[in-house]
Amino acid sequence: MATFLPPPILCERLETIVGRAGGSLAFRDAAERVAYALPAQAVAEVREFLSARAGVKIEATFQAVLPGGRVFGSGNVLAPDGRSIARDVSEDFGKAFDEHWLLTYPRIRQPEAVAGTTAVVATTQGVGYGHWLLEELPRLLAADLSGCDALLANVRENFAVEALRHFRFGGKVLPVRRDHHLQCERLIVPSLPGPAGWPTPEVVRRVTAFAETLPKEKSGAGGAERIYVSRERAKRRRVENEEALWAQVEARGFQKVFLEELTWAEQIAVFRGAREIVAPHGAGLANLVFCEEGTRVVELFNRAYVNPCFWRVAALKRLDYRPVVTAGETALAQDLSANKCDIEADVAQVGRALA
Repeated sequence: MATFLPPPILCERLETIVGRAGGSLAFRDAAERVAYALPAQAVAEVREFLSARAGVKIEATFQAVLPGGRVFGSGNVLAPDGRSIARDVSEDFGKAFDEHWLLTYPRIRQPEAVAGTTAVVATTQGVGYGHWLLEELPRLLAADLSGCDALLANVRENFAVEALRHFRFGGKVLPVRRDHHLQCERLIVPSLPGPAGWPTPEVVRRVTAFAETLPKEKSGAGGAERIYVSRERAKRRRVENEEALWAQVEARGFQKVFLEELTWAEQIAVFRGAREIVAPHGAGLANLVFCEEGTRVVELFNRAYVNPCFWRVAALKRLDYRPVVTAGETALAQDLSANKCDIEADVAQVGRALA
């Protein structure tokens, strides 16, 4: 019968843990404030909603060496004794700094020892495409992996496998799992590129520069300049009135695209070649990072879940971003409990956005 360890008892900054363990931490880029330009074509209530979410302070980036450091699950970093969580590199989306799901998690197994030098670039939600592309991949690209024997990363999905194959890490890649608990002889921990959902100019630069080195693929949309990204095959956040919406955009020469059918390289090619994009909010819009400046983007939202993360990408890329939210009596919100809700598209408003 498995014996489980008690969970950690507090959250700390990695720098504090490293100092106590006799490790080191070197700062890189200085702290900065990033501002995101409001979309000129948004209606008043959407502009007001976004204006309160239009800037963030990004902490200075770093890379740390933590002797005996532990990694639990998808990239959560623990102190060598397992008593604290390095909260600034262990995301728990929507929680305060001193909160984390691991503090009450009852099923922590004894750690498995990993010899040599191991780097962790896996992020908590990096199994999902949007979080991987804008959080985990930039973390990998920013890391100094010289002398590393192993790399902890999310590699369950084809896009991550494609990227790592091209990245050509010389050591062993160790896939992360939710209940996996490792204790590393020497753990390299690069900082996160910023809070989830708040991309930085450096994130955009690193991801686009890496994509430019990939072998060029033909567009999975046949080179279409107008694309509609459909979620009709998804399990959540589908468009309730997709038939009416599709009739509207098809008449304007749009081609329907199912991103789940495409390789990563094909997705990049689709968004590079697009000049007009209509899509419900979804992870595939992380690909806006590959769009050309001026590309028109119409993103559809449910009033209860207006997530600004892809607007921020569009702002940094200087895209012609036009959010569409169906009119209603309830206030706009970013309610995490509503992130699976379907979307009713305002077809008339989409038509105006494309005029």
